[in-house]
Amino acid sequence: MSRPLIAIIIFIATLGCTLFFVWQVRSIAVRLGLFGRMGDRHRHTRAIPRLGGVGIFMGFCLGVAFSFALPVLRFPNEVARIVLMLVGSLIIFFVMLADDLVELAAFPRLLWQFGAAAIVVLPRLKGQDFGIVIDKVPNPFHLSVTESLGLPLVIAIPFTLLWIVGMTNAINWIDGVDGLSSGIVFIASAVLFVHTYFRPPGNPQFTISLLPLALGASVLGFLPFNWHPSRIIMGDCGAMFLGFALAIASIIGGAKIATTLLVLIVPLLNIAWVILDRLRHGANPMRADRRHLHDRLLDAGWSQRQVVSAAYAVCALFGVIALLFDKRVKFYVFSVMAVVLIVALIVLVLRGSPRAKPEQDDRGSGPTAAPDTIAPIHQTTSVRSAASSPIHRP
Repeated sequence: MSRPLIAIIIFIATLGCTLFFVWQVRSIAVRLGLFGRMGDRHRHTRAIPRLGGVGIFMGFCLGVAFSFALPVLRFPNEVARIVLMLVGSLIIFFVMLADDLVELAAFPRLLWQFGAAAIVVLPRLKGQDFGIVIDKVPNPFHLSVTESLGLPLVIAIPFTLLWIVGMTNAINWIDGVDGLSSGIVFIASAVLFVHTYFRPPGNPQFTISLLPLALGASVLGFLPFNWHPSRIIMGDCGAMFLGFALAIASIIGGAKIATTLLVLIVPLLNIAWVILDRLRHGANPMRADRRHLHDRLLDAGWSQRQVVSAAYAVCALFGVIALLFDKRVKFYVFSVMAVVLIVALIVLVLRGSPRAKPEQDDRGSGPTAAPDTIAPIHQTTSVRSAASSPIHRP
């Protein structure tokens, strides 16, 4: 069986399964009254079913299973690495599913994220080659495509842990408008698929490319239900899982850090902007509020579809740059981005640091909000009542 045919089968099968699972999950959520929480930071004016991430996760897992059912010759240690990815994803999914249902405490959720990341990283400490660690990064000052800078394990392991947890939360933070996070993950998955399917020149990683292919197909199967006005949202279990899986897919067959960072330019700028703006206002940078870039654009009069379309265009543009240009160009782009962020920081500091009024917590009636690393600004609004929805807690 040819490689293109294998890729097409996996994509179509994963897409079809996800469409079916999301449709079924939505029906179950409606019958059980599993709707999103109401808060002044949310955008919808009606109760919307939650837990669409269940369908995404099931679709992705079946997509990976399909790849093992087809005649795919894998690299050494690849099967073990995929198993580690699935185990870590399973932990993230179920912990965040519990958070969607009963609202876990903030700090334990963060510990679970690091624990799931440690599962895929720490085997390297025992000398196991299948541990997934960023131990090499491209050398932007060398002309050779394969020239890299080696990282000792004492640096590589903490860096990889931060990469996985940071990417997990980057997708979670941007999950604030219908179709925004799911569409961005689809674009990133498509870019990673092309990058690994056709590159590096002379040594493409076809089997590795099947992971972002399955991830992209599972997100695409969810997107029709999440396009504005959405009929279901993914919840923490979906957003956190997508960020975790995307982080692993970008490094499982060799780190593609520059490509991933470029295509995820919007989530990264959102994180940088939110943290700087919260610090300027004297607020806790990890406390949820309505200072996200998409919130500012909506407040400025943009429609949800305009915000989403603009984000898609920017991510797609930088994804094309990542695919077409060499690592030196990517390095120059990063340098320009760093300068822009430094200038933005200076401007924010010069404007002073007025102290903002505390936001209403969407997890209760207190004056503070849950940490943004754990509780994103979902695109939900109302529940029927505290008594009728097990997700809402007064």
